[in-house]
Amino acid sequence: MSNQSHSQISRILSMYENLRKGRGINKKIESQRFQVDEKTIQRDIKHLRDYLETQKQNEFLEYNRISKEYLLHTSKTSFLKNDEIFAIVKILIESRAFPKWEMQSVTEKLTHLVEPNNQRFMKQMILNEKHLYVELAHKKSVTSLLWSLAQAIYSKRIIEIQYKKEFDQIGKERLLKPVGIVFSEYYFYLIAYQIEYDFDFPTIYRIDRVKSLNVLDRRFEMPYANRFQEGEFRKRVQFMYSGELMTIKFKFTGSSPQSVLDRLPTARIVKEVNNCTEFMAEVYGEGIKMWLLSQGRHIEVLEPQKLRTELHEEITKMKSTYES
Repeated sequence: MSNQSHSQISRILSMYENLRKGRGINKKIESQRFQVDEKTIQRDIKHLRDYLETQKQNEFLEYNRISKEYLLHTSKTSFLKNDEIFAIVKILIESRAFPKWEMQSVTEKLTHLVEPNNQRFMKQMILNEKHLYVELAHKKSVTSLLWSLAQAIYSKRIIEIQYKKEFDQIGKERLLKPVGIVFSEYYFYLIAYQIEYDFDFPTIYRIDRVKSLNVLDRRFEMPYANRFQEGEFRKRVQFMYSGELMTIKFKFTGSSPQSVLDRLPTARIVKEVNNCTEFMAEVYGEGIKMWLLSQGRHIEVLEPQKLRTELHEEITKMKSTYES
């Protein structure tokens, strides 16, 4: 390779590195930096532009007539934009999903994806929240466990876990068919079917309470037509309490029927009369009771009768607590 070719490659690589760091390429400045004329720099830029077009990496050069420099851009679908990264970081911090050290590590990595000239702004916007971040009581990192469980779910392998609830003295062994992972109300949950029981609905386990995991070399069958879908399950479960699948019907007199549709994605409006909206929704058992009770006098359950009776009994117990 000639010295001239070597110099050209060095120039192009140097300019590309600066472009990737968010810096612009000005022909005059580059010609002075490399001690060549501007036509040479222009040819280098053309070679660089041709290369980017052939690589199909969704990167392209664009000339800014105001600053008189070339800038590296990516197509909108390739990378996260600054505003998208900011929104994701805000959601992560509010979720309290990770211990403090891990949250700081994740947000720092995401911040580095922001364009260099906006990174300082980004850091200042989240600095106070990072400083005041309150981690969960268990202070446990579950990311490695999440990945191992995800691989077991993907490969349909039976797992053996030791699971210890908050007030248990020792953990209990569980043999499970793992089918999904869900995040809700600060915690990650494993959705799995128990091997020893033939339930029609899955059991929910808080992943931070899994003390050990052993992925067995045994596979389980999950016919495609009946495969578990986290999204569909999540629409029907409240506060991560499982139970039998049922259809409920209730009246709502609160100020925002839209909030009901947001909370219960399977809900649909049956009819509306004055300030009363009648809903139907498909939900899993126990957790829905907590939400229904949280709405106080603004909700009346109509069906099924069993749920209506259970809520009536619970309200009676609550009333007697305050009367004692």
